[in-house]
Amino acid sequence: MEGNYIVERLKGIKLLPTFPNIVAEVLRIIDDPMSSASDLAKHLDPSMVGEILRIANSAYFGTRNFRSISTIEHAIAVVGYERLSYIILQMPFISMVKGDDNVFDKNEFIKHSILCGAVSNAISLATTFGNPNEVYLSGMMHDIGVIVIYRYFEEEWNRINTLIRDEHISRLEAEYEVFSEDHGYIGAELLDIWNVPKPITDSVRFHHSPEKAEENSEDVAVTFLGNALTRQIDHHELGSFTGFMANHKDFAERLAEYKQVPSPGDEIRMFEKIYNAAKSANSYVEGVLGEIG
Repeated sequence: MEGNYIVERLKGIKLLPTFPNIVAEVLRIIDDPMSSASDLAKHLDPSMVGEILRIANSAYFGTRNFRSISTIEHAIAVVGYERLSYIILQMPFISMVKGDDNVFDKNEFIKHSILCGAVSNAISLATTFGNPNEVYLSGMMHDIGVIVIYRYFEEEWNRINTLIRDEHISRLEAEYEVFSEDHGYIGAELLDIWNVPKPITDSVRFHHSPEKAEENSEDVAVTFLGNALTRQIDHHELGSFTGFMANHKDFAERLAEYKQVPSPGDEIRMFEKIYNAAKSANSYVEGVLGEIG
C-alpha cells in the first residue's frame, strides 16, 4: 500500500483538533513544581474539563455523587497531576471507539497504554537512559496506530484479522502484508501531522523495531523495552515485589543489549521503581475503568 495513501487518509482525521497544542502546554505545567491547579485549569478545553470532573466524582476517589465536586480546581486536586496526564493523553484515542463497541477492547487498550507509559518512564528514571518525559508520552501513545487502523481503515482491519485467522500469523505480520508497514508507522504518521515532537514520534514508529531508528535511539529503546515488559506485566498479578522481580529477571538481560547492566544493588532499585510505578498505574486503571465505561 502506498505511503502517500495512508498519510492522506490520516490527514482526514479531524478528531480533537485542539489536542496537540493543549497537551504540550498541559504537560509543561504538570512538570513545573511551581504550578497550581488553577494554572492547569486555564489550558483545558471543555471536553477535558468534563472528563476530569466525571472521573474525580467516581467511586474510585470515594465520591459517588457527581455533584460533590463541581469545580475543575477541586477535581484536579482530587485526581492529581500524574493521573490527570493519563486522562488527557488517552482522550483523543479512546473517543475513536464507540461506547457500545464489542469488537475493540477499549479497557485493555487503556490499561496497556497507561502501564506502558508509567513503566517506560520508570525505566528511564532508574537507568538514566532516554528522556523520562518523552518516553512517558511515547509509552502512553505507542499503540495508537492500532486504534487508528480499527477506526479509519475498516477494510484493511478486516483483511488483517482474516490473515491472522486463516494463515495463523501475528498481527504485526498481517499489518505488513496489508500496509507494507506496521501500526507503529501509522501512529507516528498521525502524530507527525499533529506536530508532536520527533523523539516521541520516532519512539512510536519504531517501538517494534528499535534497530531501525537512526535518531533518538535511547528513547526508542526504552519505549521498546517498556512495551515488552508491560506485556508481561499485563498477564501477571502485581503481587509481592520479590515475586515481581523473579518473574521479570530476564528484563535486565534485555536491557543489557542497549545499556550497561546495573550493579546488583542498582538492579534492585531499578526493579523497585518499575514495580512501584506499575502498581500505582495498575491501581488507577483498575479502579477507574469501570467508572468511565
